[in-house]
Amino acid sequence: QRLVDVVQESANLAVRVGATTRFIASIESSQALRVGTREGMVFPAHYTTAGLLLLADLDPDEVALVYELDRAVQEDRPDLDRLHRDLTLIRRQGFAVNRDGSERGVTAVGVPVRDGDGHAVAGVSISLPSVRYDAAHLKKLTGVLHAAAEAIEREYTSRAG
Repeated sequence: QRLVDVVQESANLAVRVGATTRFIASIESSQALRVGTREGMVFPAHYTTAGLLLLADLDPDEVALVYELDRAVQEDRPDLDRLHRDLTLIRRQGFAVNRDGSERGVTAVGVPVRDGDGHAVAGVSISLPSVRYDAAHLKKLTGVLHAAAEAIEREYTSRAG
């Protein structure tokens, strides 16, 4: 909720299950034009910001194996060469920007949430209508997202410990 209050856009927390992404929490912005809740929805991982972030945490061979083993996305498998290039960029940047990946007219920006060992276990993102996305604000958005991820990580490790 604090993330939504700061950026005035919808926020999501999602995890990867095989080659899919499951949205486990979602809070809508109060703006009239907004991205609706995604809570409970499942998409192919390569269509979502969180999915891309979590795939980027894997070795390329692991990514290929995920898609080979997960029958849920057999009919909608990505081009693995292109996906590996995208994941390399996401790894280097530390964030992902996804325009029209899961839905036309929606842009999402996200960062990974890591466990105590540094492994990405979830992705936190904001979703907004593409007409409001301005790349000039990307540094500010990723800063706010990293702060939100750190708060979630602190909460996660305090409950796990």
